[in-house]
Amino acid sequence: MTNIFSESNLNILRDLRSLLIRILIVTSTIFLAMLFFVEKIMRKLNEIIKMKLILYSLPEAFMSYLKLALFLSLLVVVPYIIFEIVKILNKHTRFKGNKNFIVVIVATLLFYSGAAFCYLIVLPSGIKFLLQYQTETIKPMIALSSYLSFVFTFVFTFGIMFELPLFMFILGSLGIISVKMLNQKRRFFILGNSILSAVLTPTPDVFNLMLMMVPLQVLYELGIIVVLVTERQKLQKKLDTI
Repeated sequence: MTNIFSESNLNILRDLRSLLIRILIVTSTIFLAMLFFVEKIMRKLNEIIKMKLILYSLPEAFMSYLKLALFLSLLVVVPYIIFEIVKILNKHTRFKGNKNFIVVIVATLLFYSGAAFCYLIVLPSGIKFLLQYQTETIKPMIALSSYLSFVFTFVFTFGIMFELPLFMFILGSLGIISVKMLNQKRRFFILGNSILSAVLTPTPDVFNLMLMMVPLQVLYELGIIVVLVTERQKLQKKLDTI
């Protein structure tokens, strides 16, 4: 049985603890800076929903602005978090090499691409669809705090999901997955993708479902290509050493 208190595992836990402390310090610093921009960002977010937001309690506006500043600071600190995670992977796993900088850049671009795709395309269409059910007797009254949570939940979700090719690259580099396995499991991914998209998309219509499902499937196929390239590079290195 593997000893969970082995020296290597304890070192990983120490590094993770140090990572969380550093992330907390960096996020707190950026959080203070973001407080100066929350009002401007709030106006941008209000342009999506195009209606007045309500408050359910006296401190809700103040707390919502703090929440917005926290969300923004987390968005800004993403590249640093990715950099630190890659460092830990490089230190404690077989995921080693001299391309860490490229991995950080690619991961950052993928995350912000997913976040931008959600903010610019998915959210406006989803919110428009949901609001079309108002009638003369049914008028939407959206709370400020709920709206902010709704927006940033989907923004972060899309940002993380767009990291799929990179996750596949890392798992392929560690030998956990292979192109053969990914091809065999494609139909299961399509099924899981459709279920996940149906659950996570803000609306039940087919159009918004496809807005999530199609990009994820494309990213999966791109990930297979990345893993294929990785396998060929490994094979070439073995041949060169013979």
